[in-house]
Amino acid sequence: MANKPPIKRQDAFDVSGAQGIDTELEAQLRTREERKARAKKAQRPKATYDLTLTLLDAVERVAKDEDISKSDVVAWALCEFLDKYEAGQVDLEPLKVSARSLRFACKLELPAKWR
Repeated sequence: MANKPPIKRQDAFDVSGAQGIDTELEAQLRTREERKARAKKAQRPKATYDLTLTLLDAVERVAKDEDISKSDVVAWALCEFLDKYEAGQVDLEPLKVSARSLRFACKLELPAKWR
């Protein structure tokens, strides 16, 4: 089932019928609304990760085939991985290679299929 279309919000200034509102006051009110919108958006937890094009294409393909969001595909896959990792069913040691980074010692080498 497809997502519902977004609700088109009306601008309060346009529908209020208020005429001759001071431009400085209008600018202050608009700035306040923009600030509130940015704060609300900032509350949403998000992260950015470097993934290969092969992985991104695969996620997109699954999302399209199943008619779900790419974010849901990745979230579900991470849940599966973390459940297996916490149950001791995943051994990352053989996949570790030295990283040329000061932030961490190793990185994981992806299987050739996903590089």
